[in-house]
Amino acid sequence: MYKALLFAGTTEGRQLAEYLAVCGVQTTVSVATEYGQTLIAPRPNLSVHAGRLDEGQMEQFLKENRFDFVIDATHPYAAVVTQNICRACAAAEVPCYRCLREESQLQAGNLIRVETTEQAVQRLNEIPGNILLTTGSKELAAYTKVSGFAERVYPRVLPLANVVESCLKLGVPASHLIAMQGPFSEELNLAMIRQWNIACLVTKESGRAGGVDQKVSAAQKAGIAVLLIGRPQESEQSFPLEGLKAQLRDRWGICPQQEPKTNLPYFPLFVPLAGKRGQVFGAGKIAARRIRSLLGFGCTIEVIAPQLDESLEQDARQGRMVWHQRPWRPGDCEGDLVLAATDDHAVNRQIVQECRQKGILSNRCDCREDCDFYFPALVQAEGLTIGLCSNGEDHHKVKCAAAWLREAIAQREKKE
Repeated sequence: MYKALLFAGTTEGRQLAEYLAVCGVQTTVSVATEYGQTLIAPRPNLSVHAGRLDEGQMEQFLKENRFDFVIDATHPYAAVVTQNICRACAAAEVPCYRCLREESQLQAGNLIRVETTEQAVQRLNEIPGNILLTTGSKELAAYTKVSGFAERVYPRVLPLANVVESCLKLGVPASHLIAMQGPFSEELNLAMIRQWNIACLVTKESGRAGGVDQKVSAAQKAGIAVLLIGRPQESEQSFPLEGLKAQLRDRWGICPQQEPKTNLPYFPLFVPLAGKRGQVFGAGKIAARRIRSLLGFGCTIEVIAPQLDESLEQDARQGRMVWHQRPWRPGDCEGDLVLAATDDHAVNRQIVQECRQKGILSNRCDCREDCDFYFPALVQAEGLTIGLCSNGEDHHKVKCAAAWLREAIAQREKKE
């Protein structure tokens, strides 16, 4: 079994951690903070090291643990960390691979491009009006040089006590501080722009995974400028996520291990749902079908989603369900059962992870293997409730069997 050290802290890092674990690689995931540690789902073959490492500590850690290879999946703007990883790997003579998310192909006419934070500050001093700063808290001190900093700047940062405290110490008024965990949809970005009368949004080129597309499109709709800070140049070869997986396969023979099928059927467990609280994150077509199923069994439904499928609008107006018009946030999962049905795979994964930490049963619409329970095809008639399931492998067979049962029951009722 290979041993790998993965420097994470990004969506790609978390995805690689899961991938390596499934591939049977004994992986140590290095994250800078305890908060980052909570985002790594417990799995066989995975361990987490929380805490920042300088170059010397990295080199010592590599030599002590004798890793076969290292993956740097840190943020595109963590240039110093990437340099330290490269030098430490060279000194310890351990192969290092850089996983770097692809840049967005942004062509919007409202973009003002700069190369550094210092250049961004200079341009902001030339732009009047309020500023939505979405570059995080680490470089916030540099923006205190923006004229009218306390009156004009609205920083969006992680909702962590130490982060909030550092922002307040820099002179950010509490009423200007937006402490929220992403992801942020176009709708939510647009709402923030309008709420605080923003004239310019500042962002890094963090790629699609970093939500830059949603920021730019929201700014376009609002008719405001976007100040885009370019990425630092990297001297080492890098790979996007899928390209890195191909490298690991070709060089090390690393690929997902097929789990032996048990061929055991699922047990049909019938439970009363009257008065139970069901939470649904996302409100598209799949979520709508499952919500309607749950409503028929007396379950109280709470939907958290930026948009609502039109088939559910009447249910919301009539009070049959509660709709919170916003995306999922960490800490939201509090129901008796949870449906993760957003259109973002990474968000669905985070929802399931949070539910498991809290002991909440969850169903994930985009990954059968990540579900604690499944939705059967339902047949109800003559006081009977019949649920049909095929272990998720033959939905057509289930659909045909349910139709056959409904028809057989209907024919029986006609004869009687």
